[in-house]
Amino acid sequence: MLALAAIVGCSDRSGQSVDPRIADASRPLVFITNPTEPPTSYTNETGEIVGSDIELARRIAAKMGRKLVVEKVSFPDILPRLKAGTADFGISTITITEARRRDVDFSDPYAFGGSCFLYRSGDSKPRMSQIDTLNVGVKADTVQDFYISCHGGDPIRFQNLEKLLAALKKGDIDAIFLDDIPLKRIAEKSSGRLSITPLETRDGFGVAVDKRRPDVLAAANAVIAKGGAK
Repeated sequence: MLALAAIVGCSDRSGQSVDPRIADASRPLVFITNPTEPPTSYTNETGEIVGSDIELARRIAAKMGRKLVVEKVSFPDILPRLKAGTADFGISTITITEARRRDVDFSDPYAFGGSCFLYRSGDSKPRMSQIDTLNVGVKADTVQDFYISCHGGDPIRFQNLEKLLAALKKGDIDAIFLDDIPLKRIAEKSSGRLSITPLETRDGFGVAVDKRRPDVLAAANAVIAKGGAK
């Protein structure tokens, strides 16, 4: 009888086993991010990972009464890590798409933005209608990567924003196509050397969650409903 009770205690009503990470309240939440895009997720002067995305993650952990472990990963590794179950959730200005929903669950959008071009102010303003003649840099495996490819372009892929900016300033690429939040900040701090275009897309950003963690998803939605990281 004790053995049967133990089995039942580790299963939900549908007969599926419950993830042990849910049952063990002492386990910290493993949160992953790509800290290369201030002000949402970046590494400060002391080496600490900070930003509005990180504050949102801390609010989610506090809502659940769990400790938080923050891990730095490359952007293309976020969804595979969650799908494999080696992390619980990720926030890194991840655009919600139906294709991505096949691998992870998404919270309600915690912010809205879009994609635009960042370019050198003295150059001609890049346009999507000219995409087949432009050398456009993107972060690998982002929605911008796929968007440019689907519109007839051949994007030049980089692993992070720092390398994209270096290539733009050097003249190796004509423009960067990325989320408007970090690009707007960069343009504002460039003393007029860099400019951004109007939005080409309108997107919602969500917390990506391991499908085996409905508890994290519920906590994320509860925090977002009350104002996210504020």
